[in-house]
Amino acid sequence: MRILLAIDGSPSSDRAAQLVGTTSWPDGSAIRVVHVAAPEAESYLSMPGVVVSAETIDRIATSSRQRNDELLSSGAAGLSGPGRAVDTMLLEGRPASAIADAARDFHADVIVLGSHGRGTLGSALLGSVSSEVVEYATTPVLVARTTSIRRLALADDGSGPAVAARELVERMPGFQGHAVRVISVSERQPGWFGWLEPEAAGEIQAFEDALQAGRKQHEELAAASAAQLTAAGLVAEADAPIGDPGTEIVRAAQDFGADLIVMGTRGQTGLERLLLGSVVRKVLHHAHCSVLVIRPRPA
Repeated sequence: MRILLAIDGSPSSDRAAQLVGTTSWPDGSAIRVVHVAAPEAESYLSMPGVVVSAETIDRIATSSRQRNDELLSSGAAGLSGPGRAVDTMLLEGRPASAIADAARDFHADVIVLGSHGRGTLGSALLGSVSSEVVEYATTPVLVARTTSIRRLALADDGSGPAVAARELVERMPGFQGHAVRVISVSERQPGWFGWLEPEAAGEIQAFEDALQAGRKQHEELAAASAAQLTAAGLVAEADAPIGDPGTEIVRAAQDFGADLIVMGTRGQTGLERLLLGSVVRKVLHHAHCSVLVIRPRPA
């Protein structure tokens, strides 16, 4: 497995590095630690009326390289171990774009990064760089809020990406024996038909029957996924709540004490991304724990 860990020296980034270090990856895994360098010298040159000598620019550049090298070395420390190889790389450019491009060039199976960067306001729910990487990277992205994984929540809606998410959980050696709750949410908007006349009782009953059938499908889906995970060596249980999917996934994961939510998203571009990615965005912004988002690779 190939893991791209993006760091920036923030506390959130440190948690991401700890999470990569404590996770048992498959034998033969490669971990690449990357950091996107800030163009410090350019900021001085862009100041109106400020003249900077060549010697000063060289000194700034040398100091910046040293700090970046130290940051990468610190981020890579403790990641080495049997069955895994670790290297580092300094990137340039817009952080989110540089990280996504580096993941593609590395043929990464997953990007791991913190939920907040150094420049993110502490009150923000999700940093702009993290949000952008999740939104546009074709590689699965793990947004770290925890330093280890002991309990998992798997969101399953029966889609191809959800199947891919379950298969990843099944084959991760570090997840063997862990407790996992499979969450499959049946949507419902209670009372939407309250304005209908009594003569519409037949339509109302048909709608209720459809809701019950949908809930049964989600119960069966969650139970089947839990059975597959149990057969793969995890301790799985099923949960099929009713309500808003994003809200119910976050609630069920928190009630379960999950360290990680694993979920797929089908959105790729344009309006399709907007419509199908809304549940993922809600979970990313409101989850108390780490979130791994699986998106199918483009053909």
